[in-house]
Amino acid sequence: MKDKKIIYNIGRMIPVDGSKAPEAEQVQKRLKAGRDKFGQLVKNVFSSVMKISALDLAMRDCTDRITDVSRNVQQVADEVVDAAKSTEESLSEVVSAHGSFNDTIRQVADVAAEMRSKMEGSGEELNVIMARSEETMQNSDEMKRDMEQLMSVLDNMNEMIGEINAISAQTNLLALNASIEAARAGEAGRGFAVVAEQIRSLADETKLLTANMNGLVGRIEDASRMSCESLDKTVEEIGEMRENLFKVLEVNKKNGENVANITNSVSAIADSGKEIFNSVTNVQDQMSRLSGGCDQLTNQAQALVKVSKDLQSGTVTVPVIEKELDDTAKGMGVMVQDAFYMLDNRVFITTVQNAVLAHQKWVKTLENMVLEREVAPLQTDDTKCAFGHFYYAMKPQNREILEIWSGLGEKHRKFHNCGKSVMDAIRQRDYSGAEKEYQHVVELSEELIGDFNRIIRAAEALEQKHLAVFEV
Repeated sequence: MKDKKIIYNIGRMIPVDGSKAPEAEQVQKRLKAGRDKFGQLVKNVFSSVMKISALDLAMRDCTDRITDVSRNVQQVADEVVDAAKSTEESLSEVVSAHGSFNDTIRQVADVAAEMRSKMEGSGEELNVIMARSEETMQNSDEMKRDMEQLMSVLDNMNEMIGEINAISAQTNLLALNASIEAARAGEAGRGFAVVAEQIRSLADETKLLTANMNGLVGRIEDASRMSCESLDKTVEEIGEMRENLFKVLEVNKKNGENVANITNSVSAIADSGKEIFNSVTNVQDQMSRLSGGCDQLTNQAQALVKVSKDLQSGTVTVPVIEKELDDTAKGMGVMVQDAFYMLDNRVFITTVQNAVLAHQKWVKTLENMVLEREVAPLQTDDTKCAFGHFYYAMKPQNREILEIWSGLGEKHRKFHNCGKSVMDAIRQRDYSGAEKEYQHVVELSEELIGDFNRIIRAAEALEQKHLAVFEV
């Protein structure tokens, strides 16, 4: 009985009286040291499996991102190469077309300058015509005044011809009377009769002459009247022509100004065209360099794709290591059921406390995702999180703790599934759904932390009673 009690005390770390059983005391000390080292190994293993799990998650996320980036870079590189080649070809056409455009602009500038010179010459000729039209108007006015004086002279001649005709008629009448009186006188009046006849004959000739003069004056008068009418019409037409010449001069002046503006604009366009041509040529040179850079970009993109594949191959071993460490942790979980390897209560309490901190950090990360509306790497497998590895590897034997411990699995699994739903909603841009699902996560988190704290309090109470968490 005494030996059984010593063995019992050694296994439960109940102090053994060294004065009565010095060897048992030495065994207990060695066992205590071994168990402490084993406990430290357990802590290290769980720490390693948690870190390797986080590393696996981070590496998988990085690998996925690098794969996406390399794929996008490869696609962009191909598009840039195609665009660069297409742009380079287009620029060659633009340079050729712009060269022709510059030649055309220069020709237009020359033609515009020639037009401007000709219009200036036309303006001078029009000014000469205007001066001559002025002289013609003045000459026409003088001719009109001369014609008016001629008409006045003709009127006077008609009056004089009328008077001559009257005198001629009276003379003829006197000659007739003289002839009658001479006939009455007989032989004595024969000589007077001859004179009277000569006077009558002279009167008839005078009448004939005045008749001819009257006809001539009439014709001169008709011709003068027609000349006056023609001269009036000519003066009117010259006046209209003069007005039209003024309009032509004004239009010619405006056209000259417009042509001058066109010439200046064309010259400015030519200068700008030259600058544009130089710029396009520079762009063409840059595009040639870009094409060379695109080849390098393509090579780098291909190298990035290869690095991504190599990284994927390199990460294959990480889950294997994690699985081995997890199996080791579970094996240790079985070992701690033995009294000689039983895990110290303080180690258990510290591990649960660390789980609470990791759990809170997990929830905070999820909250940031909801606020920023962007998914970040986060463990959603309940068996691989900081608490999951410990939970599925260790099973407390104390009934009070075991009762709480057994109920954590389903809650913990549901908690992680809700977190996964939040991330899926964010990926689908269902932000209101993500916020709603996050509230479920918060509720489950509060319930889990409550259970964690109950376990910690129970374990601390056992520690005070010198009872083990892993002891029935």
